[in-house]
Parts: sequence; structure tokens; C-alpha cells
Amino acid sequence: MMHPGFPLTFGALALSACVSPMPPVARGPVVVDGVHYAVAKRPTGAVEVARIGRPFENWEGQEARRAADQFCAGRAKTSIRDRFQGASWLIVEGCA
Repeated sequence: MMHPGFPLTFGALALSACVSPMPPVARGPVVVDGVHYAVAKRPTGAVEVARIGRPFENWEGQEARRAADQFCAGRAKTSIRDRFQGASWLIVEGCA
């Protein structure tokens, strides 16, 4: 017997794959120690940091945080939930 909520849940899940991520609400180029970064603040408040010229690796979170700190006027609110996504880092809690 199928659970009555299954078709609705499955349909919502299928539709969610069609929705693109929310666009950034603020962008800014940031330069730290001569390295250029593209930084964007998402509608959720999260800050996305991408290095221009050479993509980030998954172990370069500290470098991304330094760029986010500069974008956030000196203080990004980093947490254990920050994550590497594709070629960029997402500072989930955004600016402090």
C-alpha cells in the first residue's frame, strides 16, 4: 500500500529540480594579496566566494574566508556549515 502523501512529495521533489538557484543580491570584486575574487551575497544572506583565474580546491576554505572577510567589511560569520561547492566556497551565515 502506498502512503497517501507519496505522490505529492514525489511531485514536489521533481518540480524542485526545475527551479534555478536564487540570484545574488550583491556582488563585488575583492582583491586580497594581489589575488582577485568574485564575491556574491545571496538572498539567503550567504556569501559565495570564487577565485578568478584558478578555481578553488576543497581544502582552500581559509583563503575564501579571507576574501569573504574583506567583502563583509572585516568580518564574515564562518561556521562548520560553510562548504565547498563546485569551484567556489559558500559562507553559509554570510556577514557578521
